[in-house]
Amino acid sequence: MYLKKIHLTNIGPYRGMHTIDLSTSSSKNTVLIGGENGAGKTTLLNSIKMGLFGSFAFGYKTENKEYLKKVDSLLNYSAKMNNENNFRLRIDFEVIDDFTKKEYSLYRSWRYQNENVKESLDVLQDGKFLNDYEREVFQSKLKEIMPPHLLDLCLFDGEEISRIINNNLLSSYIEKLTNVLFNLDLFEVMEKDLDLYSQQSARTASLNDQEKELINLKETKSSHQNKIMEYQKKIHDLSLQRQTVEEEYERIKSDFEIHGGLVRDQRESINQSIVGLENDRKQNQELLKNFVASTLPFYLAKDLVKETREQLTNEEKFQLFSSLDEKLTSDKIKSILKQLELTPNENSENVLRQEILSTVKPSDSTGLIHGASFSEGNQVENIYQEVQTNKLDSYISVIDENKAKLKEIQELRGKLKINDSSSEFSGMVSDMEKYNRQLHSITQEIEAAQSALVELQTQLDKVNSSIETIEFKFRDQEKSRNSFVESQKIISLSQKFRKIQLQKKLQEVQMEALRMLNKLMRKRNYIASIKIDSSTFEVSLYDQNNEAMEKSTLSAGEKEILLLSIIWAIFKCSGRNVPFIFDTLLGRLDRSHKQSILTHYIPNCGRQAIVLSTDSEIDESTYNLLHNYTAKEYTLDFDVNNKETTILNDYFSFKGMEVNQ
Repeated sequence: MYLKKIHLTNIGPYRGMHTIDLSTSSSKNTVLIGGENGAGKTTLLNSIKMGLFGSFAFGYKTENKEYLKKVDSLLNYSAKMNNENNFRLRIDFEVIDDFTKKEYSLYRSWRYQNENVKESLDVLQDGKFLNDYEREVFQSKLKEIMPPHLLDLCLFDGEEISRIINNNLLSSYIEKLTNVLFNLDLFEVMEKDLDLYSQQSARTASLNDQEKELINLKETKSSHQNKIMEYQKKIHDLSLQRQTVEEEYERIKSDFEIHGGLVRDQRESINQSIVGLENDRKQNQELLKNFVASTLPFYLAKDLVKETREQLTNEEKFQLFSSLDEKLTSDKIKSILKQLELTPNENSENVLRQEILSTVKPSDSTGLIHGASFSEGNQVENIYQEVQTNKLDSYISVIDENKAKLKEIQELRGKLKINDSSSEFSGMVSDMEKYNRQLHSITQEIEAAQSALVELQTQLDKVNSSIETIEFKFRDQEKSRNSFVESQKIISLSQKFRKIQLQKKLQEVQMEALRMLNKLMRKRNYIASIKIDSSTFEVSLYDQNNEAMEKSTLSAGEKEILLLSIIWAIFKCSGRNVPFIFDTLLGRLDRSHKQSILTHYIPNCGRQAIVLSTDSEIDESTYNLLHNYTAKEYTLDFDVNNKETTILNDYFSFKGMEVNQ
């Protein structure tokens, strides 16, 4: 789809009739629309969606009350108060249908009748108005060529991009995007429909053997009833046995307490104390073990860690110095002097160059030894900070604590041993433990039998229900086995096709995304490869040594650049001709990344890119970067007094430039 013009009549803050020409050329693919917050940028986007799809733009399948309420809220307030009753959206666009370009003008109008909003739609195709039937066919065809949810995916909102990044929704967003753009969602819908049909067919085919099934169900019912009686008897016998053991246990326990043994609560308290102390010692031992295995060697080599950190710092300065030395060419120095309004000459060029380099110049003895990556440098820094905290005293305290807890455990066990080893009590303790084990075993058997009884009763209820259903609805059914088998084959084939197609497309996406990413990122070739898992859609990054990189090491701006590169690659590999709409996209990016987006990303976004921005987001300096690629430029100027928006044919009057429509 290619948007050509949008005409707004009494829509939102646009009082009267306003026209925005969205046409572009092969060398200038961008339409730049500026406006302060509240000037009508969101209204413009909603107008495009509502003009094209009506109620479908808001998720409604019909023109219901909720949709008409939304329409009423979007109509111009002053026009409503003056009873002008003239509200309309006209969108001119072209699509390729069956390899043929067709031009459309879509008129969506609203009028008030008896205080209710009424909508009407007229469609002009290649200069001819469509009748009612042709209009219905057109709307169905439009939703196939450009579904409303696909248009939503073409809108890149800066706040939505931030939400995806902050909530780690990259994988789910890529999955949604690939399913729609590669048409895989159509296969998923087909598979679900076939699966539902297969289930219905299987149920129909199974009813043809109801006579045999009824016999089997009655045999199953009899078997379940016999098993239920067996379990009921088993539970009764076990309950009597448990009662006998409980009585014997209570008798011995009473004798034990009367004759001076430790009461059960005291024994349990001591045992619990022992268990708690042993758990504490085990946790301390694990803590010490981890410390010895991971951190202690660095404490022993503290001086070496410090030297390594200093060496890496010097190497980083050396690499920065080398890179800056290479980039500060004579032409670059001359350009800087001109911007400072100084006359370039050989002496001033040398002085400026040396002064700039001196700010990052390392010592003469610095050389590359480690060549560490950014993540490796961070690891060394973390180790250095760790050994500076000097936590050895805390680990010595843990060792002393373990010794004290061991001594306490030994004392508690001694108390139990002295009491239990007495000749008059050891037999009682042994008998209590034996009966306690028997009680535990019998209780487990009763619980297992009760669980089995409940399950059998549930199964019996289901069997009785099935018998009643068959006896009530006993009739012949047509066989559907063949259609069931064929539908399963189609589902299997579709799933295999989706898997293979997705893997092929993701391979293309990975290469295209990496190509765009390296153009946009300030750190050139910082990321050497991108992998997207075709099952989980998890994105993995690798450096020049093919080592995995943590996405958490990327800044917020770099994460946004990564996401935009993947989005661009998916659209490119899909081959779809759609408009790209960017709404306040650059807010989180620094100046370098803004320049990359404006000079490399947006100009490569297909035939048409519509950029909505504020003057703080694209200011005069960044505007000059994008201006060479803009076919049309507008400013949405909101008049606070009249509460109306006027469309001006330039972008915030930067350089006094006007772009003719």
